[in-house]
Amino acid sequence: MSSKTEYRFFYKRNLPHIQPVDAVFFISYRLAFSLPVAFYRKLQTYRQEFENKLKLQEKLMSESKSKMCNNFNKKIFDLTDKFIANYIGSPQWLKNHQVANVIVENLFKWDDIRYELLCYCIMPNHVHILIKPLLKEEREPFSLARIMQAHKGYTASQSNKILKRRGQFWQYESYDHYVRDYEELLRIVRYILYNPVKAGFVNDHEKWQYNYVEPSVISL
Repeated sequence: MSSKTEYRFFYKRNLPHIQPVDAVFFISYRLAFSLPVAFYRKLQTYRQEFENKLKLQEKLMSESKSKMCNNFNKKIFDLTDKFIANYIGSPQWLKNHQVANVIVENLFKWDDIRYELLCYCIMPNHVHILIKPLLKEEREPFSLARIMQAHKGYTASQSNKILKRRGQFWQYESYDHYVRDYEELLRIVRYILYNPVKAGFVNDHEKWQYNYVEPSVISL
């Protein structure tokens, strides 16, 4: 696999069409707004530097290159997520408790029907969730893309009514990551729950109203 297909930027348009059975996914999605050009240029610089570094490591085993790419993914994700959380140029519609509750209620509506809802955090301008799509009668998992399409479509419509506005509510692109093992799952749960702490909104993750973790997953 070439380096260009082993890493990606934070958001992308298409969620996976092929899903492993019993897979758990970490998904992030944000409100509709544009990030500053200067930030995109910064990401582009990181990308070019990374590609140059890979070219100098041609003799490395594919496993080592894969590890480098995974670390690069994490760096870009963390950098972008931190920027978005503190970006004052974005709308802050999710601060509205009615809007946030619409999202919470819709997430729980399909819990144990289309997926298992393991964890979530609703920030002022973006959302992190951890879900495990359930199996349909034909033993295929519910489509992650359709789950998110339905969720974003419904919550956008209801939120616009509450805010008395029209137009695009969610950014079309989302980020998804297939969780490989339980150790990674625990790291992601902690990442989700501590998002508002790292952003400086609270000093204790339990004080953030829109944090949730399914009790059987982890005890923090």
